Amino acid sequence: MKIGIYGGSFNPVHFGHVNLAREAVASLALDRLIVIPANVSPFKTEAAKDMPPLPWDRLEMVKNAFAEIPEAVVDERELKRGGVSYAIDTVREIAAENPGAELFFLIGEDSVEGLPRWKDYEELKKLVTFKSFPRTKESSTEIRELFEKGKVVFNGDGKVVKVVKDGLVRKHGFCPCRLPKLPEFFCPCDEFKGQLADPAYHGLCHCRLYLKP
Repeated sequence: MKIGIYGGSFNPVHFGHVNLAREAVASLALDRLIVIPANVSPFKTEAAKDMPPLPWDRLEMVKNAFAEIPEAVVDERELKRGGVSYAIDTVREIAAENPGAELFFLIGEDSVEGLPRWKDYEELKKLVTFKSFPRTKESSTEIRELFEKGKVVFNGDGKVVKVVKDGLVRKHGFCPCRLPKLPEFFCPCDEFKGQLADPAYHGLCHCRLYLKP
């Protein structure tokens, strides 16, 4: 069995995360992809204070984001464990739970250089095969920073930003599943931008949150 392990803060989760997961499932022929939201990343302890106050809200957002990938299962172990989330602790558990499985650990290509700094890296690289993927155009950190600075995320397209904000107001700050849909958790997908650019399209976006009159 081939199992992928995809950990991260997912703060916020976005389509770049989901697209990476889809690519990994297809390119590695994974039987299962374990998506693991970190409680606190060892390299983002300072940023932890900026996470949603309840990690379980973040968990539900991650579950919704990966729901359409049949091979994906969202794992709660690092949130339940608490404290700083070290990959080696999680990998040891998954390896013990799945004897004989081939384990792949998914990372962004910008993380490769820092791997030797990971806790117990020598042991970790014996337990898993690391697979890197190109970094997404819109990282979680970049999305939050742009909103905090009041800058437009969608390449200066004020029309897109207006529809996003109108959608948040119309839904009283909640997405259809009634989870908080705060500005830092908006949906920056190409399909939505394409619908806005199409003069013939009118109606709701695919997640039924944003309305184009």
